[in-house]
Amino acid sequence: MYHIVKIIFFFALKLTTTLIYTKTMKTTLIMLAFALLAPAAVGQTNTFSYKTKRGNEIILLSEGQRAGNASVLIGATPEIISETMPGGSYPSATNAFLIRTVHGKHILIDTGFGKELFKNLQQYGVTADMIDIILITHMHSDHVGGLLDENGKKQFPNAQLHLSAPEYEYYSNPNTGSEQAIAIFNAYRDKLKIGPFNELEIGSIKAIPAPGHTPGHTAFLINNVLVWGDITHAMAVQMPYPQVAVTYDYDSKQAIETRLKLLEFITKEKLIVAGMHIPYPGMGTPVANGKGGYIFTPLEK
Repeated sequence: MYHIVKIIFFFALKLTTTLIYTKTMKTTLIMLAFALLAPAAVGQTNTFSYKTKRGNEIILLSEGQRAGNASVLIGATPEIISETMPGGSYPSATNAFLIRTVHGKHILIDTGFGKELFKNLQQYGVTADMIDIILITHMHSDHVGGLLDENGKKQFPNAQLHLSAPEYEYYSNPNTGSEQAIAIFNAYRDKLKIGPFNELEIGSIKAIPAPGHTPGHTAFLINNVLVWGDITHAMAVQMPYPQVAVTYDYDSKQAIETRLKLLEFITKEKLIVAGMHIPYPGMGTPVANGKGGYIFTPLEK
């Protein structure tokens, strides 16, 4: 859309120069073109802010929107795909979240790939050395990619890195983990804090075990908001049909059970959810649709 409008912009300028000789008309066309460009730029924004009922601020740090396809879905019948993916794909995103607490702490939940992380933080006046705590939902690359720089050094010198015990045990094992995970553990060795997360409570943040996608996948409850990590990947499909899994779940059966359990808890407590693959603005409210599924309404942008 942006590129189309840009072409219109330059075409309008050329047309004005060659065919229209009045200064007033030229100015009008230029202003119109910029008006068209502005919404396109706004639509690409990577941040969004929400304040909880207790005053803690939750800020979306997104690396952008993308589309997923049915090849990664498990249990999605042709009828489900036809109903939920009429264009042949579903909208998704790659997100992390910044928590600014009422006590002045800066807490990251995941770091995405790290491509847009520091630019997004800069919009809120936050630098890497200001991050006090980093909570990791799980150790997949699109969640921990911002922890190390290109030389394998830690990006956040003052931050404690918190991770559940099952996740650490799995990803620190050379037989099941990854080189990236082991490099992160080594870099943050002096700052690494391992669960059990069911006993962890940092200020207003409580960790909730949510296994299935990975062995130690964890969600975090901040007042009336649950940052649920990768409980879903394809919102358009997995909200009305939460029994649909994805190929990159460690244990798809457990992932489905966790998703159903958390959705029941969320709707009962009337919570807002924030997710790492929920399209912009990355937060919203699910309600039961009476058919075994849910309807998700994004927060107002």
